[in-house]
Order: sequence, then structure tokens, then C-alpha cells
Amino acid sequence: MWRHPFLSLTSLLLLSAACSGGTSDPDPGGAAGDDAGGSSASAGSAPIPIAGAASVGGSGSGGQSSNAGSANGGTSGALGGGGAGARAGAGGASAGAGTANGGRGGASAGAGGAQAGGGSGGASAGAGSSTCPGAGHITYTLAMSASPTATEQAAYDRIKTAMDKAIGYYDCYTNITKSLKVSYVPSVQTADGNINGSMRFGMNTTYMDYRTAMHEIGHTVGIGQASNWGSFISGGLFTGQHAAAQLKAINAKLSTPLYTEVHADTQHFWPYGINQQSEVKGEADLIAHCQMVVAIREDLGL
Repeated sequence: MWRHPFLSLTSLLLLSAACSGGTSDPDPGGAAGDDAGGSSASAGSAPIPIAGAASVGGSGSGGQSSNAGSANGGTSGALGGGGAGARAGAGGASAGAGTANGGRGGASAGAGGAQAGGGSGGASAGAGSSTCPGAGHITYTLAMSASPTATEQAAYDRIKTAMDKAIGYYDCYTNITKSLKVSYVPSVQTADGNINGSMRFGMNTTYMDYRTAMHEIGHTVGIGQASNWGSFISGGLFTGQHAAAQLKAINAKLSTPLYTEVHADTQHFWPYGINQQSEVKGEADLIAHCQMVVAIREDLGL
């Protein structure tokens, strides 16, 4: 049976039905699943130094409270790496080591160097000298119950970890500014994101993952959600010139490119759309995702 390169037939049908402009419909776009393709976009890409994204304080609606001005230290920048991230106390903004990156804390550190994230630190050793070419500023508020159950608290902790790491990549490799409202909604099948800035995670812990979070952040910044998205889809391809040029630049570093054209449907693009968690084979795929999102937004006029 012919399969979509990144999605099983079942997943593809779910994507067509589930990913919509409203936040009431779940989006399995960042779901885990089988993957017949996907490779590292560029060997030797510098790993991102992630210090964690600030979780903006404030109160959630309907009696829910968000993180009251706390910032999260985050986890190691290298894919699958260790690195201890410490959650800061109240205060809201995080300061990077040797730089004033308020809110997202993102100074790069060389081998053996330390990087501070969150108000009170959070060390993460960078694997070699690395820099962040972008200057993104994505923040989020996580709505939480005033007296969370053990299940809810575990979900909040997983979601924070996923969001902090995902935003670390977006802040490092894009110049996008966006304020997100994140919530835990057990009835959501997987996770979803809307251009109005809302993101929801369901009760399935598989999707409380930074790769799923990156996919859904893409939706919040226009992927499959911009009003003119459909005008760029023709014959299963995304026809924007910036996206085509960016994919060509990525492919120039590969011995065997995944695709020579940018494919898309009514909600998603590929390659590098992270429509399945299994698409991510290495750090470079995450960087390529950010680069493609930037290019597609340029085509969309965002």
C-alpha cells in the first residue's frame, strides 16, 4: 500500500479531519508514528543552547491560575542530551549567561561552558562553540488548576519541559515574536495549535513532547492557519518562492535530499514539518523546521 512519506494512511485521514482553524479540533500533526523518510538536514550543525522559555505569569480563566511569574530553566540544548535545568523562583524574566536575553534566557556556551536560564540559573553545557542566529521571542502562559491533582501536575511538568525546549529552538533560529496561551485539556486527542495563540495538550503523554510542541507552534504562527495558506497550495505543493529557496539551501548540504520540492496539504508542509515525531532524526532536522517555517511565513507575508 502506498503511504505518505511521513504519515500512515490512518494518520493522514486524521490530519485531514482533525487539523482545523478552531482550537476545538485536535491536531495529530505532531503525533508519534512510523516514518519512511527523514534524515538529518545538515551534518555538523551547531546544537542549540537552550536555557528555557519564560512562562509568563498571570491568572487563567475559569478559576485556573497560570505560572505566577515563574521562569523555567529548561533542559540541555543537544537532542537527547542531559544537562540540568533549574526552575527559577518568582520573578518572571530569565537572564542568559553573559547576555541580557530577558524572558527566554539564551546565551550560547562553548564546550565546558555554562549557560544560565531562568531567574536562578540552570546549567547546560554546549557541545562546542555555538551561536543563535535568530532573535525570536516566544512566550507562553500555562493555565493550571489552583489545586492540581497528581495527574494534572505531572502533565503540567511535562508540558513545561516540552514547551521550553521547543521555544528554545524557535527563539534561536527564527525572529518570530508570539505570545501563546497553553492549556492541558484531557479531552483533546493529541495536541493542537491555533493562529490565535492558543495551544492545547491532551492527556496522552506521548504528545507532551518538544517535537509535537514545535509542530503546534508552527500552526500558531501561520502554518496551515494563515488566511492565504490555500492560495499557495497547488498540486500538492507549496508554491512560495522563499520556501523553495530555503529547501534548496538545506538540500545543498545533504548527500541524499528528502525532497526537491516543498509539499503541502490544507494544514501541513513537508519535509521538516515535524508532522510525526519520528521525522526528527537529529538536531539539524529541528533547525531545518525553524528555517522552513520562517521561509513559508515570508511567502505568506507574515
